[in-house]
Amino acid sequence: MTLSIITILKSLLRISGIDTKKLYQTLSVKSLEAAAREQGLVGLRAELRRVVPDVSDQYTAPIDPSEFKRYWECKMRGLHSFQVQCVLDALKLMDGDNLTIADIGDSSGNHGAYIKSLAPHGKVGRMISVNLDPVAVEKIQDKGGEAVLCRAEELSNLDIQPDMFLSFEMLEHLTDPIRFLYSLAISHSAPLLISVPYRQNSRFGGESLRSPLSAGELSPESIHFFELCPEDWTLLARFSGYRCAFTRVYRQYPRYHPLRVMAPIWRTLDFEGFLVLLLIPDRTLADRYTGW
Repeated sequence: MTLSIITILKSLLRISGIDTKKLYQTLSVKSLEAAAREQGLVGLRAELRRVVPDVSDQYTAPIDPSEFKRYWECKMRGLHSFQVQCVLDALKLMDGDNLTIADIGDSSGNHGAYIKSLAPHGKVGRMISVNLDPVAVEKIQDKGGEAVLCRAEELSNLDIQPDMFLSFEMLEHLTDPIRFLYSLAISHSAPLLISVPYRQNSRFGGESLRSPLSAGELSPESIHFFELCPEDWTLLARFSGYRCAFTRVYRQYPRYHPLRVMAPIWRTLDFEGFLVLLLIPDRTLADRYTGW
């Protein structure tokens, strides 16, 4: 039903000569702003802008400057605020100071800058970015950050023993997230904080697999294999050697504002929001499996 309505609206807008992409992005930004206010992220978002004024280099693929200013900056900042708030709350649960944090799949070093600036004084001593893309690693190093070139699945082979792992929008890109999580759980005792796209119902494959494939390669950054609901991500993590300390959902639309009507549009054309899980190594279930 939702898809049919959107198709009809797009047809009407095309007939009237209205730029559907600009209209969608304008409405989406209003939705994101209302969602940020409702979820208490406006103040933190301002702090992130102070720490890292420009996030246009967040992804490897370039973004049109006018489109970035109109839409992507707001979209990124809302999600970054939610992710950083979850990291800061996770740090409150950890003992000690001068902690080392490894950000698996980091493409820009921006989160490391946020965290080192906003964490309690002395709490975080070292941020390490891990990525399989040499362009991303070089970008982070050029900013003065510490980055290593490595596949996420091979991280356990490196001599890195962080106090916490982060992984933002990375697990859905892996061909075998179970094997990755299990290898991390058996080789490290550190907690892992992940964020993934939020879906009410699990499915295999994102849009780049479901829509007609264009010519050319599919990069690890562009393709999703697993888009799961919170219950299934939690179960996958339990089977892989973790228990969940907390679960949170960031929504890209408000729940108590007229712009909540954007929910089905986000659900159809993007994602309703993003899910964060704080995972603690616990192999109670994983050790019962005999096929590792």
